[in-house]
Amino acid sequence: MCKEVDTPCARLVGRIAVVVVIAVALAGVSVADDVAERPAIVDVRAPSRLPVGVAGEIRLIYRASRANVVAVVQAVEDLDGSGVRRSTRQREFGVVARAFGREAGELAVPFSFGTTGWKRITLTLVTDEREESEPTAVEIEVIP
Repeated sequence: MCKEVDTPCARLVGRIAVVVVIAVALAGVSVADDVAERPAIVDVRAPSRLPVGVAGEIRLIYRASRANVVAVVQAVEDLDGSGVRRSTRQREFGVVARAFGREAGELAVPFSFGTTGWKRITLTLVTDEREESEPTAVEIEVIP
């Protein structure tokens, strides 16, 4: 073990500690940069109620620092009924013409339902590198 403060061993341990601190700091910056580069859904506007068979739309405001949003994944869950009767469906649709090349904007996501009851729509943005935003969900009551 090193007993003196200014020995080659103590200097080596000090250098290793500095390298470890720098590596940890750079790893933290890398993770923060990665999260900052992912697209984000900033706001969602949706009707709270909608009649069966009537077309509606969700308007989502997004931010994408790399301007590379190419699709929206829409998952719809029927919240009524028992766990066995609940259904979920998912689709992905392209938004290249409306979003790619833009760092921020607004997208209209169309939807309609053929049955009454509460529905949850979860939206996720997808980039050209298949990175996804954090999902955002809205609940809508479908009335007769």
